[in-house]
Parts: sequence; structure tokens; C-alpha cells
Amino acid sequence: MTERWEDHYQETLGNVPEAIRQLFDLDTEVATAYTTIRKRAYTHAEGHLPLRYRELVFVVVDIEIGNHGGAMNHLAAAVKAGLTRTELADALIEMLIVRGISAWGLTGHRVWADSAALFKENADG
Repeated sequence: MTERWEDHYQETLGNVPEAIRQLFDLDTEVATAYTTIRKRAYTHAEGHLPLRYRELVFVVVDIEIGNHGGAMNHLAAAVKAGLTRTELADALIEMLIVRGISAWGLTGHRVWADSAALFKENADG
């Protein structure tokens, strides 16, 4: 069975972000190349970061650029992969040290506030 391009996103995020759908609509070749690079970022092999920390890196980068939706998408995947709220807090504090209060004020505080429901949902699930 041939893998559909959507399968990678469903497997890693549990959904296909609208921005990715639109990228495939814009240019399938570019979107396929992006997906190939993204699949490499999700390599499961010895010596690579565990999935929960890979997702956490995406969360922090999305916060830094003000992408709340992307941060929450990756946070949901990180929580599913075993990330704790304490680990999220550590990463957010380090982000604050490096990027300053503006990254926290624009997006970080919203992700932190919204994370409570995600962690509760995962604990109840």
C-alpha cells in the first residue's frame, strides 16, 4: 500500500494542518520535499532525541515566531509522546532567558495557559 502524503501528518500530529494542505495545493513538489525533510526530523533511531523532545523543540520554535496554533499542535503530540508539564515549564523558562519577555508575552503565556487542559486530558485519557 502506498503512503499518502497526509499519513505522515496524521501519524505525527493527529491531524493535517491547514497550512500543509495549502502548501500541497500551491506546489506538490515543494510540499513533498518539505515532507521528506520533516520525515527525517522524525527519525526513530538510537542516538536521536526522543520524540517528546523533538516535539518540544517545535513548540519552542513556534512560540518564538508567534505561531500559537503550531505550538499547540506540536505540544499535543509531545504530551502524547510523554512530555511532562515540568519539562514544558523548563523549556519555556529557557526560551524566556534567550528570547525575552516579548516571546513569552506574544505567544508563550498562551501556550502555557492552554497546556493545562492538554495535560489534564492526557492524564484522564
